[in-house]
Amino acid sequence: MPVFKLQEHIVAFPPADFADSDGLLAEGGLISAEWLLEGYKSGFYLWTSPMRYPKWWTPNPRIVMFPEKLKVPKYVDEVIQKANFTVSFNQDLEGVMKLIQSIENKGEMNNGWLTGKLIKAYLDIQKRGLALSVEVYQNNELVGGAFGAHNGKIYFGEYINGTVEFAREFALIELAKALKERNYIIMDLQKETNETIDVGLSEISRSEYIRILKEK
Repeated sequence: MPVFKLQEHIVAFPPADFADSDGLLAEGGLISAEWLLEGYKSGFYLWTSPMRYPKWWTPNPRIVMFPEKLKVPKYVDEVIQKANFTVSFNQDLEGVMKLIQSIENKGEMNNGWLTGKLIKAYLDIQKRGLALSVEVYQNNELVGGAFGAHNGKIYFGEYINGTVEFAREFALIELAKALKERNYIIMDLQKETNETIDVGLSEISRSEYIRILKEK
């Protein structure tokens, strides 16, 4: 399928149905709160190398998590218990982003690079009351976390990572518990990754994901 060229002054996306299985459908626009939020609403997420135009993806299948389907393997639970992690929510978005940036931005630039523009955009999303961060501490030191946006029923995950083993899993587990308590329908985790242990992830089709977005 052709890649649609987006104009910076028109915050809009083509129908996600036009994408192939890889999911790249649009290029252009801006890395800003407006564009990110409209992208989430339309079924897209930003995934691009830092020196190139923004690229917007809507893959098929989509990796998600239904909070009620959280399933923590016994050995993961045992390790987490011994790690003495503690968690907070929406207390240090900027700290979490900079911690993850220090992890992701190593070596050669790639699609995992966390840019200053994305951090700035998320601080704007936070001002709008639509950002959601998870902070993981060990011995009072920030060692991991996650951040994304939400619309009250759907959580749009952007990054999750940690500097110590199982910090990312703990962040994901605690986030799922919190979303379940708040009656969120789904957690979008964008694409498949082998970096995080499966604690109840699911694959759904693009069409099913778009249906959930429309029914929120």
